[in-house]
Amino acid sequence: MKIRAQLLLVACLVVGLLVTAVAAGDRLLTVEAKTFDDEAFVFPVDLRGARLNVLFLSMTNDMEKGEYLQQAMLDWQVALDARGALGDGIMGWHFPVLSGPPFFVRGMITRGMRKFYDGKVPLDQAGVLFVDDLDAFAAAAGLVVDDQPTVVITTADARLLGTFKGDVTPESADAVAHAITGYLADAH
Repeated sequence: MKIRAQLLLVACLVVGLLVTAVAAGDRLLTVEAKTFDDEAFVFPVDLRGARLNVLFLSMTNDMEKGEYLQQAMLDWQVALDARGALGDGIMGWHFPVLSGPPFFVRGMITRGMRKFYDGKVPLDQAGVLFVDDLDAFAAAAGLVVDDQPTVVITTADARLLGTFKGDVTPESADAVAHAITGYLADAH
């Protein structure tokens, strides 16, 4: 009887650790930011897609790769727009995620990125997320900082549904558009 109780206790602890690990890898960390139109924004609380949110995340520790990722994320949006996957309550959001720059250069970084995005995406749907630890930010959502374009689909209230990595191709854009259609169908 005593051995059964001990085994049950160990099993509960293991299950508790597994549930904690899953829960820790499925949420977006809260970050206070400003969108490129200079409005206060709390990520992910202020995401406001009526049905779904599609997050175009540029996560890297390398400035040159960051510039590539920003363009790659715009390419993703163009491909999804062409497939009719955005709109009708499905909002696209662009967030370069950076860690490390001192506060006194963040304004210069933000202004430079604003110029890049201006005319390409609505400025109230894009902004820089300055985080203390990029790897921790990514890990909390079950993501990896691997210098690849990252597309994340969330519910209207920012619960994670799916993640897609890599450069956009006709096949990958079709896969994301199909996933969006599937998530919408599951919601009904």
